[in-house]
Amino acid sequence: MKDLLVRLAARVQQAVSDYRDDFGERISIGAYGVPTSAIDLVAERAALDELEKTGERLNVLSEEAGFIDRGGEMTIVLDPVDGTRNAARGFPAYSTSMAIGRKSMDDTEFGLVRDLVSGRTYFASKGRGAFLDDRRIRIREFDARDTVFSIYLGTNANQESLELARRARRVRNLGAASLDMCLVATGAADLYYMNSNAKNAELRVVDIAASALILREAGGEVVSLDRRRLNMPYDSKTRSNLIAYGDPKALELVP
Repeated sequence: MKDLLVRLAARVQQAVSDYRDDFGERISIGAYGVPTSAIDLVAERAALDELEKTGERLNVLSEEAGFIDRGGEMTIVLDPVDGTRNAARGFPAYSTSMAIGRKSMDDTEFGLVRDLVSGRTYFASKGRGAFLDDRRIRIREFDARDTVFSIYLGTNANQESLELARRARRVRNLGAASLDMCLVATGAADLYYMNSNAKNAELRVVDIAASALILREAGGEVVSLDRRRLNMPYDSKTRSNLIAYGDPKALELVP
């Protein structure tokens, strides 16, 4: 399955690299009820076409197309481009995110996130650890004197986001949840916090199914705001805020 995911990710990266028109052109409305940009559609078509060539009987749950029943026992959960706004504006932080499992995040077996700018690839298989390219990755031991938190601070951010930001030594946010969570898995960040007041701005399973497995295999965890382990179903409706952390000591600073 790793070879399959790497093949699909490479095809998406090539399609994005070759595209010469406006990344941000609005084309349609996707399965989650949000606008589909040109680059999303180009990337999704590349992944689906490549999957068809492989002959693998995997169902698909994708950000744009929704659920596609291909007669498989397992489903590939696909966000063709995570960080579409970044791509459209030329901000170099966007990825393709792919996970394979059955019905929910808890039974996700494989996860891959490819940074579409640098080409760096994060991968995990359940029970076998997490890797950045060929190097095994682990979370960072928490140091209260040197905290780096990734926190959503946009228009819809809850007031508690600002309070948490004041508790961190440094604050970062890429605007691509899959990459933000993978940075926690490598120890580059201690925690990723998403707390939106707007339901339609909360995260979807296509955004985080792969990166959640990667982070968990690196020794971290992903929980809802009430601190319960997050297990989102593979569907086009469910959304959630979350806290993704490495060392549990970082969670103690969250309001």
